Amino acid sequence: MEQINIIGQGVTDPHIRIFNDRAYLYASHDAAADSDRFVMRDWQVWSSDDLLDWQLESTLKPEETYIGKPIDGCWATDAVEKDGKYYWAFSEVDKPNDRHQIGMVVADSPVGPWKDVLGQPLIHDRLVATEVYDPCFFKDDDGTVYILFGVWDYYIAEMADDMLSIKGKPVPLTVEKPEGPYGPGKTDDKVFLHKRDGLYYLSWGSYYATSNNPTGPYRYRGCIVEPRLMEDRFRESTWPHGPTQGRHGSFFEWNGQWFFVYCEMCFSGNRYYRDFWISYVHYRENGEIEPIRINSMAVGAYDANAGPIAAADFLKGSHATTYPLDGSGHAVLLKDGGHIDFPQIHGLDERPMISIKLKAEGRHPVLMIESVQGDPAEQQSFFLDWVAGKDWQSVNTPLDFQLSDPIGLRLRSAGENGSTIELQSIQFFK
Repeated sequence: MEQINIIGQGVTDPHIRIFNDRAYLYASHDAAADSDRFVMRDWQVWSSDDLLDWQLESTLKPEETYIGKPIDGCWATDAVEKDGKYYWAFSEVDKPNDRHQIGMVVADSPVGPWKDVLGQPLIHDRLVATEVYDPCFFKDDDGTVYILFGVWDYYIAEMADDMLSIKGKPVPLTVEKPEGPYGPGKTDDKVFLHKRDGLYYLSWGSYYATSNNPTGPYRYRGCIVEPRLMEDRFRESTWPHGPTQGRHGSFFEWNGQWFFVYCEMCFSGNRYYRDFWISYVHYRENGEIEPIRINSMAVGAYDANAGPIAAADFLKGSHATTYPLDGSGHAVLLKDGGHIDFPQIHGLDERPMISIKLKAEGRHPVLMIESVQGDPAEQQSFFLDWVAGKDWQSVNTPLDFQLSDPIGLRLRSAGENGSTIELQSIQFFK
């Protein structure tokens, strides 16, 4: 199930930000499917409430900014919210004049209308010893906003309180023994920073390092892309340095789930006319990121004919905690009425039997299966006393409500206080 309304339109270099419980995609835009070089003439904002169906919200052209004229170098971009205003930074790359700068526009909503209140770059060319492009915003837990940028060498600066300038001069980020698609000791462009459980993750494409401080130093940890976990079409249609190159993107969390969104060229077969794709992200107990799976099934969509579906690959959840299993894989712990959603399951009309691998503890644990799209009365429950305190068990039952294609399912814990349910996978049968 592909995101048919956005794939094939050259929307790339994706940063997804969650504002007011909606996903906003801030992206650059490859202009021509037959191009033999990077031609990017504008930046775009798209939005979605399910990561599948996307709506084009606004387009920003360079002539609407301090640049004042059309250019072909509208490179990567990012946005952040502070005090009810939205700040959208963008790359100005002028190759004929060897100029790289970062500009910024401001709006009262995540989609504009946008205004260039500075009338000049936010970060000027040659301010530091790296090319000034590919901005990333990072907002820490205390509300401090940083901007990062650079290629090969990365810099970070704290934004001023009014968000219209930076405090002091950007400082370099140290990455100990980095690796990247070009080999040991080298990073890449398209830096990004996110935080989970108090640990800061600095990434460049599919490679990453961690630190206990946003300004580093960072320790290299690994690469999240492994060819063995990629469907053939994604592994075979790739950049000259292999499948770990060119997957520039960003990490984001939404409703209890983590995702990585990244550039993808397999749909067009042309590295100069890219799309983007999204994968689920899971973390190990030591803070490492589990290598991601890359296949044709978009996040939020599932194939009932494809075998077991990992419970940890839900799209949205509440009171749901993902944790690593011994050996490999992840499971989900539901408590306090927690639930996880699988909003678009395809092929269920041909496989109306569900098998759920689970464990349950507590007083009278109950698991509800609900149709997300259908009548709220279309639900069925399992009293799980017989599996309480046991090892992993499989509960098999036909789905009693009307099935359409696709259909969305919610698995919800509905037992008495203190009961918990752990889910490992779901699978469908004829």
